[in-house]
Amino acid sequence: MRVATVSKEDGEPIPVLLSDDGVGLALSGLGYSSVVDFIAAGAAAYSEALAADLAVVGPLDSLTLWAPVPRPPRNAFAIGSNYKQHFDEGVRPAGSGMPEKPIIFTKPFTSIVGSGAPVAIAAAVADQVDWEAEIAVVIGTGGADISRSEALDHVFGYCLANDLSARTLQLANAPMAQWFKGKSLDGFCPLGPWIVPRADIADEGAIDVELTVNGVTKQEFVSGNMYFDVPAIIEYLSLGMALLPGDVILTGTSSGVGYWRDPKEFLHPGDEVVIRSSVLGVLTTPMVGASA
Repeated sequence: MRVATVSKEDGEPIPVLLSDDGVGLALSGLGYSSVVDFIAAGAAAYSEALAADLAVVGPLDSLTLWAPVPRPPRNAFAIGSNYKQHFDEGVRPAGSGMPEKPIIFTKPFTSIVGSGAPVAIAAAVADQVDWEAEIAVVIGTGGADISRSEALDHVFGYCLANDLSARTLQLANAPMAQWFKGKSLDGFCPLGPWIVPRADIADEGAIDVELTVNGVTKQEFVSGNMYFDVPAIIEYLSLGMALLPGDVILTGTSSGVGYWRDPKEFLHPGDEVVIRSSVLGVLTTPMVGASA
């Protein structure tokens, strides 16, 4: 089973379980109005939902997919420079190396969109729009000062994400980068297509990711290549700061981004970015002009 947020025609988004044959089953029958509500109800809620006789919302091809968590409890967290392959592909200050602790920035909920949602490129502020395929963690059980040994017990599941980046804004004060501004434009956090619960993932270190632009592969990596793994990220992020059910954490990208290619490559209206994973599904993002 997968957990998603969907709507029918122009209706309101609702939380559903997606069956293996692609049928949406309404979680509203159990009293949940959002995926965050469902996650916050605890691990037993997922088992209860699997056993329940839920009403059919419709087949997936008749539904609109939203981001699985359209409105997390606060900004989505993101981890920078978390794959050595990505760090090594770039031009870095002399003598620098991989960080000693995870680098953290955030992306506002207004940047979050679902699979298939068009993302506008406004040339005046984003003439160097880049892609970054990522695996996102969705927190289940909240808590502060979480130990590494217990960290995975706090994970509800995983989904795909694209940390779209406006490099001209991100690097406007180089070498003092504006990560938040450059990565927080409207629509710059495609997320989805759904959440795969951790209980349904056989090997969390073998989640495969491929990103293509107009059908051409640009990035390929697996979750096991993270420099700081998910337990390390959760341990550090939760120090003195409680994580909340429904929190979203983007775990970083690997090599193959457009900025470090020779020549540099960027996204333009009419391009289609697709992130695929045999474990997590397919996240599609069409890029459009700002007036579209």
